[in-house]
Amino acid sequence: MSSQLDPEKERELVELLMGLTNYADLDAIAVITKQGVKLAYFATEESDTDPDLMAAVSAALLATGEMAAGRLDLDELFEVTVRGKRGFAVLSQAGEFLLMGAARDLTSMGLAVTQMRKYAREVGALLGR
Repeated sequence: MSSQLDPEKERELVELLMGLTNYADLDAIAVITKQGVKLAYFATEESDTDPDLMAAVSAALLATGEMAAGRLDLDELFEVTVRGKRGFAVLSQAGEFLLMGAARDLTSMGLAVTQMRKYAREVGALLGR
């Protein structure tokens, strides 16, 4: 966790991330600034996801997603989903922040995207207070 958050918000944020990984079967989840700075990170014991790489990739995905949404006249960007042969990642807007989750189990992708939307709103509300 980052020292930029007060201890109470930090505790609430960790609880939210832990709940999301349990609910959506994600291997790793992070709250990141739009500049790619990691504020919070939680991963399961099985995860080999690098939290710093996850934060850096999120900034690149945000820039690419916003450019694509703008050029395709899709209006405001809500999320970016990347799916590969060995897993997926979802980047969701969380107010002024980003919520990024990753998993190896492709069968959980639909549920993960749905839950990421819900939790992104909660993270945005928590950090916006």
